Amino acid sequence: MNYYVLPGTTIHGGIKVGFQFCELLAQLGVRIVAATPDGTAPDWFTSSVAVVPFERVKAEATSADTIFFSYPHDHARLRDLPARLVFHCQGTDPLIEPVIADPDLGLLSCWPQAHRFMLEKTGRDPVDVGISVSDCFFYQGEPKRDDLVAFMPRRGAPIAVDCQRRTTRLAYLAIDRQIEPDCAQSMKRAGWYLATSVGEWFGLPSLEAMAAGCLVASVPVVGGMDFLVPDGNCLLCEPDDLPEQLERLSMPDFRDERTRLRQRGLDTAQAYRRSVHRRKLARSLHGPLGDLVSWA
Repeated sequence: MNYYVLPGTTIHGGIKVGFQFCELLAQLGVRIVAATPDGTAPDWFTSSVAVVPFERVKAEATSADTIFFSYPHDHARLRDLPARLVFHCQGTDPLIEPVIADPDLGLLSCWPQAHRFMLEKTGRDPVDVGISVSDCFFYQGEPKRDDLVAFMPRRGAPIAVDCQRRTTRLAYLAIDRQIEPDCAQSMKRAGWYLATSVGEWFGLPSLEAMAAGCLVASVPVVGGMDFLVPDGNCLLCEPDDLPEQLERLSMPDFRDERTRLRQRGLDTAQAYRRSVHRRKLARSLHGPLGDLVSWA
């Protein structure tokens, strides 16, 4: 059996990515269940993955099984179990470094940047398993306000407040604790998405916003630079400069530039469709990923 151990069911990108990975593997014929502390499934996105309590993993895991995990702190409680451990790397937080130093750990990467990070730190070549955006985020011509800026206040809220104070042409929409379909609809309504988490290790919301047809305006990040191309498909600048650049780009004379950046963002997001991700995993299961999965 294959287990994917997750630290909880809260609204965090890493939780969703873990469940999505399980779901795709299950669709490809892999026997896998998710394990959460109490055996409940998240209620903020839909998933067909079976869920068991972590205590069951502790009681039933054998040397023939594989346990996937992505939360660095879980390594300590998993390393003494008899199953093979595989780390599903979704970002490059320094907390990961002592975890991937374990030579017996299988290594999977979601992003090219995470792949490079692990290769540099360990000298081992991780298996690239990719990542994807839920289908509900992809823009299908819904009415969109050119002057509406969506943002998530959980990280970097003061930056968003500064932008609201210093821009005159834009309105702002906070996306906070919304379930996935509502988050997608909010992004589809907005012409912009403001990413305010400086140095973000793992920035899936900006990619979801591109899929939703938003012009992404972002502060400098770490985990999103594989798909964020300054002046190519987004606006990227330091927090202190962000209000001024938003004000400039929101002017009527820059309508064509806004359209160009939104379209480039949409084009970028196409490579992260769920169907593309599934094909990638299918190929990997006939190669290096297949060597880490338990088939019994």
